[in-house]
Amino acid sequence: MRLDETLKEVRKELNISQEQFARELNVSFTTLNRWENSRSVPSRLAKLRILDYCRSKNIPKDIIAALECVYAQLPK
Repeated sequence: MRLDETLKEVRKELNISQEQFARELNVSFTTLNRWENSRSVPSRLAKLRILDYCRSKNIPKDIIAALECVYAQLPK
């Protein structure tokens, strides 16, 4: 699964908007939108924040595993 698909899946699982998700991650709506539309990738700190957030919200392990897999493939 690609990063954009995975982030959308997280939002779908939580039933929240991009704006709400961005607020929860302490990033701008524009930043999250760019991630979801594959225009940019999260920084290392943002990746950790997304993973921590997903774990705290009890996102299914398969989605968290997909995020970890995607992050391993992204440039560092």
